[in-house]
Amino acid sequence: MKIKVHRGASQIGGCITEISTEGCKIFIDFGCNLPGCGSMELTKAQVGNMTAGADAIFYTHYHADHVGLHALVPDGVRQYIGAGARDVMRCKYEVLGQHENLLLTEKMLTYTVGRDIDVGGKGLIIVTPYFVSHSAFDSYMLKICCDGKTILHTGDFRRHGYLGKGLFHTLQEHVGQIDILITEGTMLGRRDEAVIREFDIRRNVVKLLRGHKYVFALCSSTDIERLASLNAACKVTGREFIVDRYQESVLKVFTRYSGKFSGLFDFSNAFRLWHDSAVKVMAHLRRVGFLAPVRASQYDFVRRMMTIYSDEPAWLVYSMWGGYAEKGRSYSLDGVAQIRSLFGGRIADGTKDGVHTSGHADIATLCKVCAAVNPRIGVIPIHKDKDVCLADLPGMDAYRVFPSGEYKVCNVYISVL
Repeated sequence: MKIKVHRGASQIGGCITEISTEGCKIFIDFGCNLPGCGSMELTKAQVGNMTAGADAIFYTHYHADHVGLHALVPDGVRQYIGAGARDVMRCKYEVLGQHENLLLTEKMLTYTVGRDIDVGGKGLIIVTPYFVSHSAFDSYMLKICCDGKTILHTGDFRRHGYLGKGLFHTLQEHVGQIDILITEGTMLGRRDEAVIREFDIRRNVVKLLRGHKYVFALCSSTDIERLASLNAACKVTGREFIVDRYQESVLKVFTRYSGKFSGLFDFSNAFRLWHDSAVKVMAHLRRVGFLAPVRASQYDFVRRMMTIYSDEPAWLVYSMWGGYAEKGRSYSLDGVAQIRSLFGGRIADGTKDGVHTSGHADIATLCKVCAAVNPRIGVIPIHKDKDVCLADLPGMDAYRVFPSGEYKVCNVYISVL
């Protein structure tokens, strides 16, 4: 068996991991580089050469740094993703008018939690997906059985979300001891960043809504748990949870797949804002107030709404990673600073004010996951900054950690680029 980490061991995002044996080859994720990383992106020819002879690609979730190069993959390679994740991708491409990407997304195959996929039909590589909590809806970790060895690829995951409570039950009951752990390590380079529970975010937004009638929330439009926190806060306070057409389409996907299991993920109460200045709409929203989730591209919408609903000062919930708001950085996100500038000091600001938390596992959870699956051969950390180390964490001296390099252990060839 061969494991080759093409990309991700020295950068966050752009993840590409190859697992192969004689007669079968798969990839886990085929993501594009995050903006501002400074690296040249792969071309279609390079993707074609890399995937030559591949039987399948399995995507852990729909974030671009994991699925962004799917359109460059040759037609003969099967591509798998969760059914709900595929529907969110459809919403995105429909709104952006990217019809070619939409057609390619329609061709993607879907997998089901806990159901084995015999990739080559001969038992050479068997992939089993299991659900994880992340800042993307319908995210999965993947157990891969190959040549008598078991690999767990965590994808991006966390424990502090609403859905994270099932993490260790899944590991204990369905995964068990493994041979190799391929784990994300985003928070290894952010050890000082506060990690709070989604429940605490909901409680803090409730407090803000009780004191202010008009609130905008700059956040991810596809993070089901964050949007659930904001929506739940609206239900508690009687504020309207107002959305545009795109956000409504995403919420309908969430409700269809998850609303039947928990009222927390039922977004059928969302108030679709067709005409922001219609007389009846204005009268209603001025009476009850609102929270509006918005994206970095919606500066004009926010400014217009603040002009229409100006009887009280509006506030902003900044519920994103703080780096996006820094000016002049390679990772700064266009539009974030513009929107923030509209609110002066009326901003509940990220982790500092308890309205944001990471979509990734904190340090303690990373260590506990390693202990839970107790990898016999070792651990390959990916989705992490270049100069951070997993081996120096408490208890990790019990496991061999594979940084960049070439290795052969127990008839497994490991290449970490």
